Amino acid sequence: MFQEFNNVSIEYISSSVPSKAVGNSFFSTLLTEKEIKVFEKTVGIKERRWADKGVTASDLGFAAAEELLKQVDKSKIKSLIFLSQTSDYKIPFTSNILQDKLGLQQEILCFDINAGCAGFVQGLSTAFSIASTLKEGEKVLLIIGETLSKILSPTDKSTNMLFGDAASAILVSKNSSADQSYFNFFSDGAHHEAIIIPEGGYRKNITKDSFDSENESGLYLNMNGAKVFDFTLREVAPSIKKIEEESSVNLSEIDGFFFHQSNRFIIKQISSILGIDNNKVPVNIERFGNTSGVTIPLLITTNLDTLENKSKVLCSGYGSGLSWGNCIINLSETKILPLKEI
Repeated sequence: MFQEFNNVSIEYISSSVPSKAVGNSFFSTLLTEKEIKVFEKTVGIKERRWADKGVTASDLGFAAAEELLKQVDKSKIKSLIFLSQTSDYKIPFTSNILQDKLGLQQEILCFDINAGCAGFVQGLSTAFSIASTLKEGEKVLLIIGETLSKILSPTDKSTNMLFGDAASAILVSKNSSADQSYFNFFSDGAHHEAIIIPEGGYRKNITKDSFDSENESGLYLNMNGAKVFDFTLREVAPSIKKIEEESSVNLSEIDGFFFHQSNRFIIKQISSILGIDNNKVPVNIERFGNTSGVTIPLLITTNLDTLENKSKVLCSGYGSGLSWGNCIINLSETKILPLKEI
């Protein structure tokens, strides 16, 4: 699927993280010192932020959005989208709760999206689609939040060290003078089990056997690392070449490439395949780990100013579903608020 917009822009991006940093030494009972060093060298993560007990993805999202809303007229916000795999409740949907907490009007469209590592591109496309139908200056607030630390098995070496918690708020606006934006998307449900929590939904309910020590992994995030690795190296670069072709924007015209922060080696490999200058590929995985759909806006928050130019950036997300997608957007007029710790 390919989309093009010429009347929507991103006004603000604000991000928040828990104040608690968890270094790799925390996992010394799970991995040897040698294994930790290999992990740091290949994956690139040195620490991640984990939320305290009782702190949810919406709490982090509220903190990010609260800072952003100090800058704007709330009455102009006509839709609120909350994107997460770790929502507050199964029922009701979290965006409605945030509408009240943020003091937004009741005449507003609120809904949640369950999406993972491609979530920023998917959520941004949805926000752009709504904003493109609004009146000039009216806005859509997209909040992406994850507390993945709460769904990790304490004994699973393949996932325990990878993931962190964070949230971002992105405000998009109907703007008739906006630059062109482009999106493309791909899905492969045949391999949905590559990243999955097997139990707890309605395909496989939780039973007393779920809590048996040999079976309890079904309650936590399971990932087939080899399958995800192969998928990423096989599909992401061609999808970026495809948006280059569809948009007629040459990759040499892109000022910065904001890849999902999954793995430093993977990011380097994709960049190498595409012949991208490493100076145009910011990375912050060493500080925050993999925060799923939040990685890209969090990376923009912390690293956009490291780029010489910001007129055109390409964002690429890929992961659970399996799903992947890219967008080319202009951030030259976007206001990036300082990172907030809570």
